[in-house]
Amino acid sequence: MVLAPVRSGGFKPKGERRLRRYETVFVLRPSLAADQTEALVKRFPEILAGNGAELFELDRWGVRDLAYRIKSDSRGYFVRLDYAGSGAAVAELERNLKLADDVLRYLTVLVDRDVDPAAVRSQIEASRKAAPAAKEEPQAPGGPAQEPSASGQAHTEAAAEAPIAGAESGERQS
Repeated sequence: MVLAPVRSGGFKPKGERRLRRYETVFVLRPSLAADQTEALVKRFPEILAGNGAELFELDRWGVRDLAYRIKSDSRGYFVRLDYAGSGAAVAELERNLKLADDVLRYLTVLVDRDVDPAAVRSQIEASRKAAPAAKEEPQAPGGPAQEPSASGQAHTEAAAEAPIAGAESGERQS
């Protein structure tokens, strides 16, 4: 068996497929009918599966305000895909996103260069089980719990409801 060096410091058998973890967020037109939106949302994971990628999560964030108009729309239906695959799978997904007329924008980011799908699945399951336990803990009187950020400002659940990028007034930020 021939071994090839891997950037993460170990060795893998040569010829073994290397999976990278990606996240893709895309925005659909909000004016689509529910069945059209659902068909588009289901189409993109099928493209990933057809190219050997493994889908971990599909999150429907729903309709949200955009920071600025895109193709005359001020709102969009947001969807997030979390998956592991090769560069070819990402290229095919992005090609299809680009060709779809009802996709306003998309963005793909590399989360991890070398990933074990089984470990990621167990991590996601553990975080899902921990989330309901965290919600059951009683909150301090006076409203929702606040966590200070690195800048010292407190974030609340109301901040999550704010429009994306927060540019409602139309001012340009430099």
